[in-house]
Amino acid sequence: MTGWQVELLPRRVPTSIAHFTHLDNLAQIAVAGLKCDSDMGPGQLVREAGEPSIKELRRQLPVTVEPGGVVADYVPFYFAPRSPMLFRLAKGGVPTFTGDTHDLVYLVTTVESLLGRGRSLVYTDRNAALSYAEHSNDLARLDELVDWPLMGEKIWTNTPEDGQRKERRMAECLVHREVAWRDIETIYVFDARRRDLVVSTLEAADARVPSISVSAGLYF
Repeated sequence: MTGWQVELLPRRVPTSIAHFTHLDNLAQIAVAGLKCDSDMGPGQLVREAGEPSIKELRRQLPVTVEPGGVVADYVPFYFAPRSPMLFRLAKGGVPTFTGDTHDLVYLVTTVESLLGRGRSLVYTDRNAALSYAEHSNDLARLDELVDWPLMGEKIWTNTPEDGQRKERRMAECLVHREVAWRDIETIYVFDARRRDLVVSTLEAADARVPSISVSAGLYF
């Protein structure tokens, strides 16, 4: 696997995290920042890559540590690429998404830089859409909360011995309310054509163009 996360044993510091979105959403995000679902509302993205039923569930699930609220009050980031959600999209498992997952882009920042900018973060040990996910706002707990060896694996499917690998691979860094465009440090794309599209989109929006890397290995 190539990309921002290759060897994650032990946790790399600074710790990279990524939010994926469709390229068509970039102009809007570059102007307004990444907003949580509670502040965005349904239908406000140009092209939605999330599953509506899961998004609705996240509007109801409480976050058990400060600053509280519900999961939808946070912008979700993953700790590793090639997530189960991306796989589901790639295999047509989300009927509301009919696009090409190679048009999704990873918006990458780090835990440490967000904390340094005063962002409130909550970490989960697995998919935050699960009611039994453990929540923590303590950076010191991140080493043991997240399954870092699993984050470094290319294959994350469940096994007869471990039926929770998939949900643990979806551990999240939840950022309260919003992430400003200036907080995004790198964008990863599938190929050179998408890289050029990202550049032209951001330039047309008169927005900062962060570092852009081509990495087909981050996709299915």
